[in-house]
Amino acid sequence: MINLETPKKFDQLLQMAHTVADEVFMPISRKYDREEHTRPKELDMLAALMDGMDDAGGTEGAGAAAGRVTDKTEGNKNGSNMSTALGIVELCRADVGLLLSMPGQGLGNSAIAAVANDEQLSRFGDKWAAMAITEPEAGSDSAAIRTTAKLDEATGEYVLNGEKIYVTSGERADVVVVWASLDLSVGRPAIKSFIVERSNPGMVLERLEHKLGIRASDTAAF
Repeated sequence: MINLETPKKFDQLLQMAHTVADEVFMPISRKYDREEHTRPKELDMLAALMDGMDDAGGTEGAGAAAGRVTDKTEGNKNGSNMSTALGIVELCRADVGLLLSMPGQGLGNSAIAAVANDEQLSRFGDKWAAMAITEPEAGSDSAAIRTTAKLDEATGEYVLNGEKIYVTSGERADVVVVWASLDLSVGRPAIKSFIVERSNPGMVLERLEHKLGIRASDTAAF
């Protein structure tokens, strides 16, 4: 038998998300839908609050850091995915675009939290990270991406070449997690993720998409 009731331990989280949706998102929703590509500065303080609650464990891992396992003690630690989903549902009730515009809560942040080593986490864990997967000829089929990554022996850094589209928060983010292939002939196993800082002169913003909806969130092409 499937129990569809929300666990009582998430009541506080849902109430908080409900309040944010009503008191923060809804009053500014129309403004930023009209002012497409304008960054919602009102969300900066809210994002900082969520980061603090994540660090303190007050949101059951509901933010972008939910995928990082830091507690190695035994016992049932389930619930972070559910808490994230429940919070997102409640916030989307008000404005999906504003949800996607939350600093530090991007798709790239989840990737960094999940797989970054300690050194990478210390460097990039507090930055706003976007995710760049989709390409003009590789939409939902991520295994078909053509962006390449070649190691420069002289510098010890990878050089990426390719084009990415539909990058959510691409203009506003501090860094972008870019998916690229080490060897196109190998296929899926050669695809790795790379953190590229937005200040990198080689990362050229080609355009921002003009959308029919979710306009508070910028969608970039590089």
